[in-house]
Amino acid sequence: MIIKGTSYLPPEQYLCLDEKRKLGLVKRIRKQIAKFDLTNSDLGFVSN
Repeated sequence: MIIKGTSYLPPEQYLCLDEKRKLGLVKRIRKQIAKFDLTNSDLGFVSN
């Protein structure tokens, strides 16, 4: 509803389907990293 000239702000940002898939993929990868107790050095993300 628009009241006194203020525009609608949705509670969540609208995402396209491919963006939702990408977020789901990231979520699954993070869950697996936690499940197997992997560290950054195990995954090769260590920078010098």
